[in-house]
Amino acid sequence: MNKTLSIVEWHMLAAAGKAPPVRILLNGASMQPLIRWNRDYVTLAQLKEFPVVGDIVLFCAPNTDRYVVHRVWEIKDGMIMTWGDNCDKPDGWFPPDAIWGKVVLIERGRKKIHPDPKKGMFWAKIWHQERNIHRLLNRYKCGIVRRIKKLKVRGAG
Repeated sequence: MNKTLSIVEWHMLAAAGKAPPVRILLNGASMQPLIRWNRDYVTLAQLKEFPVVGDIVLFCAPNTDRYVVHRVWEIKDGMIMTWGDNCDKPDGWFPPDAIWGKVVLIERGRKKIHPDPKKGMFWAKIWHQERNIHRLLNRYKCGIVRRIKKLKVRGAG
């Protein structure tokens, strides 16, 4: 039998060590291409141990009521920094108790993906570099197009 829980109810159960795994459809593109917006389901489980770099975690964004699923990017002095695979910048530092759960399964149609922190970090770093290269190329390309348009305008008059 399936039961519907609010995120707050699930968090309270997780804090007590009694939360069942939950399957949800994520809204937002911050974890693309790994998790596709409004298409891929993720299964969240309560944290049983301290997260490691590369884990995909659920947390409440500091000073907001937004719930976010992003990758643990760095751990330093007991604080955690997360970063969405498809985001321009990291989320910032926050304490580990802000993390509520961890993604243990991603479902894409019939395909089941079990996230691996090391492989995930490898691909996330490549994806971030690729995004930076595309951004630079687009800026450069736009600059060339503007200059060419200006030259055409000057030559036409």
